[in-house]
Amino acid sequence: MPGTSTRKPSSRAKAAAAAPPSEPNPPAEPAVERFDILAELAVDGGEPQPIVLFGVEADVRRTFTGEEAATFHGHLAKNHVREAIDVITDGAGEALWEATKHLPPEVVARLLNKVIALSGLSEGELRPLSPPLSARMAGAVRSQAYADGMASISDKPSATSTGETADN
Repeated sequence: MPGTSTRKPSSRAKAAAAAPPSEPNPPAEPAVERFDILAELAVDGGEPQPIVLFGVEADVRRTFTGEEAATFHGHLAKNHVREAIDVITDGAGEALWEATKHLPPEVVARLLNKVIALSGLSEGELRPLSPPLSARMAGAVRSQAYADGMASISDKPSATSTGETADN
């Protein structure tokens, strides 16, 4: 027949005709914003507090991110006091620690507790610490129970242990 096309539809046209009608773009899922729990540890205490201890000058920071606060508390939990003081003084921990090595542990703890209190990161107190290079007998450490008066020391030698337990 004149005026009619005998061309076969292309494969693209067949695919388009076979496809279901396109839907408008589905609504995007709302983005879920997660709360960073570490933000709970953040401290905004203002400008650093300048200090001096036996000629060692330092600035005690008073503003910390949650991650910095967690790092500080992690050091204290491991009894890495110099590293914890480094966090709050931007690196002066070793010098402050060394400046106190001639003092008794109770005094060192009092001074370092003041530095920590100035930071605003901790309200508790450190137990008395031993300054570096202090003499200790075979690495023995006086127990906290003894220091608190809840235990005692005897001059009598202990009986030789056989490794057995008593029967009750």
